[in-house]
Amino acid sequence: MPPMTRLLLLSLVAAWIASGARAQERTLPSAVPAALADGDCAYGTAEQFLDVGDVRAALYTTGTLFRRESTATYTVPYTPGVESAGALFSLNLWVGGEVEGAAHFAGATYGNWEFWPGPLDGDGETTPERCAAFDRIWRVSFDDLRSVTADGPGPLTNPDLIGWPVAHGAPYFVDVNGNARRDASEPRLTLGPGDLDYSLTPGEGATLNLAAGERPDLVGDQAAWWVMNDNAGPHIRSQGDPLQIEVQVLAVAFDASDLAISQSTVYEFTVINRSPVPIDDARVSFFLVPQIGAYDDDFLASDADREMLISYNRTEIDKHYGTSPPALGLDLLSGAYGTVWVDDEMFDFPNAPDLDRPSAMRNAQASLWSDGTPQTRGGFGYNPDSTDVTRWRFDGDVIRRRYWTQEQPRSPSGTRSEMSSLLNTPAQTLAPGESRRVDLALLFAEGGLRDGPGSPDRTRFHNIARLFDISDAVQAAYDAGGTTAIRSASVAYTPPPPLPPSPMLLAPDDSADYDDALPDSLMFSWTAVEGAEGYHLRLGATPDSTRPIYTRGTSYTVPAQGLPFNTRTSFWTVEATNWGGDGPAPPARSFSYFRYVYIPEALTVPGLGLAFVEVVGPGGADPCGTEAQSTVGCAQIGANGIYQSYNGTGDYFGTAIGTGPEASLSAFAPRDYEIRFTEAGSVAYYGLTSGVAVPVPFEVWDIGVTPPGADNDPDDDIQMVPVLFADGPDECVFEYGGPSQNGTGPTTQRIYAYYAVEDYAAWEEAIAPVVAADPNQCPTDPATAAASSEIDFDRGRPLQRFVLEQNADGVGIDGLAGTVIRFYTTDPSPAPEEASPEPTPVPEPIDEPTLAVQPNPVVGAATVPFALPISATVRLRLVDVLGREVAVLAEAPYEAGPYEARLDASSLAAGVYVLVLDAADQRLTQTLTVLR
Repeated sequence: MPPMTRLLLLSLVAAWIASGARAQERTLPSAVPAALADGDCAYGTAEQFLDVGDVRAALYTTGTLFRRESTATYTVPYTPGVESAGALFSLNLWVGGEVEGAAHFAGATYGNWEFWPGPLDGDGETTPERCAAFDRIWRVSFDDLRSVTADGPGPLTNPDLIGWPVAHGAPYFVDVNGNARRDASEPRLTLGPGDLDYSLTPGEGATLNLAAGERPDLVGDQAAWWVMNDNAGPHIRSQGDPLQIEVQVLAVAFDASDLAISQSTVYEFTVINRSPVPIDDARVSFFLVPQIGAYDDDFLASDADREMLISYNRTEIDKHYGTSPPALGLDLLSGAYGTVWVDDEMFDFPNAPDLDRPSAMRNAQASLWSDGTPQTRGGFGYNPDSTDVTRWRFDGDVIRRRYWTQEQPRSPSGTRSEMSSLLNTPAQTLAPGESRRVDLALLFAEGGLRDGPGSPDRTRFHNIARLFDISDAVQAAYDAGGTTAIRSASVAYTPPPPLPPSPMLLAPDDSADYDDALPDSLMFSWTAVEGAEGYHLRLGATPDSTRPIYTRGTSYTVPAQGLPFNTRTSFWTVEATNWGGDGPAPPARSFSYFRYVYIPEALTVPGLGLAFVEVVGPGGADPCGTEAQSTVGCAQIGANGIYQSYNGTGDYFGTAIGTGPEASLSAFAPRDYEIRFTEAGSVAYYGLTSGVAVPVPFEVWDIGVTPPGADNDPDDDIQMVPVLFADGPDECVFEYGGPSQNGTGPTTQRIYAYYAVEDYAAWEEAIAPVVAADPNQCPTDPATAAASSEIDFDRGRPLQRFVLEQNADGVGIDGLAGTVIRFYTTDPSPAPEEASPEPTPVPEPIDEPTLAVQPNPVVGAATVPFALPISATVRLRLVDVLGREVAVLAEAPYEAGPYEARLDASSLAAGVYVLVLDAADQRLTQTLTVLR
């Protein structure tokens, strides 16, 4: 890898990356600040909101935008008092560079912030008193200016207007014509260290002379201003030295006549080098992790011409925004260099730039991979032998689904871990005292009706096209008059193309019968129609199947393994489509065959969902007995407490915050798990956040394969290490204190479960003396760091995000002793001849490759299911932790569809192995643990 060169990194880094933690999590943990040393500043606590127009955005003085701890706020559209979907997850500030040949950094992921409130003096220094005095965000609106212009200042005048901090660098102007807005003939004014009235002390220096017409330069209809620095405390997250920089931020919202402008916000970031030496080759970047409504269904695209990174929904329906989901653009108005994926430590792609390595971050800002390989089109963009180099990730024509976009079958899917990306600017050098301003616009294209009442919804691609039009209007206004001109921008929207007509279905014939001999594959074909940019083949067990398969051609071949199964009759039809929407479909044709497939699934009860099963109630009560308040599920599985229903005594809900055990249990099938509230309890660890270790009144167990309703055989039980995550303020006591999920009461900390490296006893032997030595029985890092090596975080977690929510009349945690909650992973496998004659639900068509292994851990034989969305040459192999090849399970061309490989692990030594699936230009990995 080439040596680190001189670099300044200014990145808004998504606060979701769990760098430095012992495991990865998608929801933001609470930050636990380190003890303050003499001269260190406390983290800022100020909070402010932009809330005019159609946006509500949270602002903070810690170097993070839009969120604090587990709460993220960037809401569009925004109506006061009405709960709305969020359009963005979070952005954090990173700054880094080389000073006199040494790397210096400032930045944070989800805690241990490396920015503090307040400016720096001429030596690049500050004090705790100055930090505390500047822990505020000044916010002023245009209505404030109109009021003071008409009536003069009075007792009701916004104090932030009277105290607008011009003495500390906040922008202002002289309103010559009295219209309360800065016009082209009225220059922006700012004060700096060389000016007589500049001051480092609030309340001293220049004040805004309202009587003389001085007004804050709001740019739009509301503005917030604050100042930060990176030299007020230790850089725990990055382990870097401070740059001695000051960062001034002006955040702007609009209440404009054009709705698109009212749904936009603009941010002016001014980075000032307050050190006595240069910071060379400065780069500025913005790191986005999207969240258009639901967090797990987003795609990204880049528009090199517009210098914009785009976040949009991967389907036409979002869980929170509904139909016609919107699109969001991160638009660098002042110029961009490229975009690249940055690993957020959850997907673990081997060569993705990882934010805890400075050299990789430098490469990322140059749109390179961590090993210096150029980004190239195709798949994830890591194709070392390719010469199709690009600085822009997914830079194809996204609204027409042209290569290279995430719409291609071999591109990564829309989970957050695959979506984090940097939007980069060209390099620059900052001399001592020199500043650089970067102007960023967040643009939003709202979903809605295509052409007015009675018309169909706009598609997600239609909203991206509208985003392009918004970007063009905003950029034109900016180029003509800077950020101040954006408020007057007017968007001219490009009309969508007419919807294409209906194609004619060709083959298979209607009512085709394949019962006697189902072919290896079926080719579906239809006629081409004018105006179509592609076609949606709709294939399913009913005539109105809603899950489309997209193709640009007029035929599509589906392997037998990809056809609906466990049903006698299937249906198909085709819609021609373009970015304006889908045209009408001809009547569906049917064809018949029968293919039985059993696929293990998490145990469910019809209409109720995943089975979180209480098999013993508090004090040994029978959850299915006559005294139980609810016996839902007892007839189906011999126990009670189905997902989000009451337990037998009604003391609590068993539930989850976010995506819970249903997303992780199946990977560990067929083994089952229990949470047992016992008198002895166990020791839990905050491995996702602070490293705190605490006693808890429960134990977590792997109970092997236990049929539903059967007693557990304790001979194969494995005790696991509980890992906690606190949504409430206290990490030291396991208690009800987190946010309610069902409205009945507070929730406990989230419960996760990890295997121990050796066994639970080794973990307890290492951690118990550390807990006992702490006066509060709540030690944290670094005291707990050594013991944490006894936890096997690489093996995955069968339980995650599970919480108990207290019923209003329920007992406390201390009243749950004796309770046993069981988590089943697998239904008992039915014999094919016993299959129900009723059709079973049809699986969704495969749209991304998958790889799993069952069981895991394994003693003898294991099944390795994998699936392909397209035909590809497959190489599936097992390697040890040193990367040495142990076995090849598959190496041949495969058609699209699901497959299974077999692995005989009986001759393998105990330890951790990795299954590696290479297909086309993608690589999937799955950790496997072999037990002896």
